[in-house]
Amino acid sequence: MNDTQPYHEDVILRLLQSSGALTLDQVIDQLPELSWSEVLQAVDALSRRGTIVLRRRRFEYELAYPKVSSPAA
Repeated sequence: MNDTQPYHEDVILRLLQSSGALTLDQVIDQLPELSWSEVLQAVDALSRRGTIVLRRRRFEYELAYPKVSSPAA
């Protein structure tokens, strides 16, 4: 991990928090300050840790926070 990866991850998490689920292309388009490789590295790390969910939707990938199930009442 490089020194800027935590920053890249934080930027992506804030974007998902404010926008909800987005495709990978939308994330790349909305974060022009990051290269596509920086976005992919951060998304990979976040997904492997379970911080975000990465789903294939036909020909695109969608990023979202994992759904939290509420305990049964």
